[in-house]
Order: sequence, then structure tokens, then C-alpha cells
Amino acid sequence: MVLRRRFVEPASRSVPLGLVGSCLLALTAPAEAQFSVSPVIVQVAATEVAPARLQVRNEGENGLQFRAYALDFDMSPSGDHAYWEHGTQKQSCGQRLRIAPDAFTVPAGQSETISVSLDPGDSDTTCWSMVLVETSGSSEGSVVVRQRIGVKFYGLSADADVDGEVLAAGVDRDSIGLDVGFSVRNRGSWPLRPTGTLEIRDVHGQVVASQPVEAFSVLPEREREIRVVIPEARLEPGRYLAVPILDFGAEYLAGTQIDFRIEE
Repeated sequence: MVLRRRFVEPASRSVPLGLVGSCLLALTAPAEAQFSVSPVIVQVAATEVAPARLQVRNEGENGLQFRAYALDFDMSPSGDHAYWEHGTQKQSCGQRLRIAPDAFTVPAGQSETISVSLDPGDSDTTCWSMVLVETSGSSEGSVVVRQRIGVKFYGLSADADVDGEVLAAGVDRDSIGLDVGFSVRNRGSWPLRPTGTLEIRDVHGQVVASQPVEAFSVLPEREREIRVVIPEARLEPGRYLAVPILDFGAEYLAGTQIDFRIEE
């Protein structure tokens, strides 16, 4: 299903990746961070030589020591992240990725700028890595606790291949409302960050309910499973269509139709 294009600027925000023990590599449950990093999504050309700039701001009342480093990452259809040592995965930016400085101190209430650059390389392939900005840690008993924030770094291929599709799934109705599921497939070579609207239409094509679809990420050649709940959707018995309509930056909007029925 292809519709006339409209432009929506995707939003992003700093997301703490969690408090972790000094001996742990896995990223755990989010916690309130004492610092911020912006931006949290960086895209440069795969042949780019100019560095991207990241601003690290200390929001706390004491000076903080940081280190910055990279990991490889991927995303499951549910949106969960998996991490590996940097340079070990096929899609990694690997040794081409450079971070400077990789260790620094930021006084309370102040900021530091670090550069993240990509050495020129293969222009036909998109690479991606996660840049981690991490505090030196504080002791809690026998465990050293660190906070870290991740920045997704993409080196985009020269081929501006933005191509995605929305695949139908299903609709469930419960005490909360309508729970609509669908999948988004990234068929291109660039990462997607779609946003849009889920519409519920009656048999006459009239929109009887709607819900925004918040921005989410889909890596190249990957799929994401999305669920959108329309709370307290009061529909009369009959036949309806659930219509997710997404803008992922191409010259058209993508969508699908999911036929469902509300019984007596």
C-alpha cells in the first residue's frame, strides 16, 4: 500500500543503557543518569572524513570521569539489542571508527565535546556500531557501578537506498482497548526510523479511532514487530480496518490494511 508522501522529522532522546557491575558486559535495566549525551543517533557517509560531534553534559553535583568506546550491536524483531566485542560482526564499522578523546573528566554542570569519525572505506556497504559513553563508576559494597549512554553510529553507503514495507499481522481486543500488531521490513541499505499513525476505519472508510505510532528503528535487511494499543476504543459491532501508515523517509508513505470484526 503506497500513499502520497508527507515529511515527519523523527525525534530522539538520550536513553541510559543502565547500571552495570564492573565485571559485567551485558547492559541491564535503565536507571536515571547523572549525565546526558547528544545526539544519540549519528549518520555519516561511509566515505566521510569530517568527525561527528557528541556533547557530554554532567547533570550532577560532582565532577565525573568518563571513557568512550564502541561495541557491535544488532536488533531483534522485538527491538531488543544484542552486543558483541567491537569489530567482530559483519556489519561493524570496526577499526575505521575513531573516538577522541576516549577518556576525559567533566566538572559538575559543564560539558565536553568528543569527536567520532569514520575512516574512508567501502562506499557500497552501510556499517553500524554503538558508541558508549560511560562513567568511571562508584562503589556499592563489592560492586563498582557505572552508568552508560549509547549512541548509534551509522556509516551510510553511497547508494541512497531507502526502501521499506509494512506487513499485516493481527488485531486483539481486550479490556484495555484494541491491540494492533504489524511488522516493518527494511529492504534497503540505510537504517530506517519510521513514525506515523494507526487509523481504525469503518466499512465506509471513515476514521473512527487513531493512535500515533512513535518513532522506532529498523536496521538494514531486518524486520521489526510493532504493537500499538488504542485504549478505550469504543466500537460498535461490525467490520473494521486497522490501517498503519508510516513515513520512513522515502518519496512515499507505506501502510497495510488489517481486516477485523467486532462481534455482538
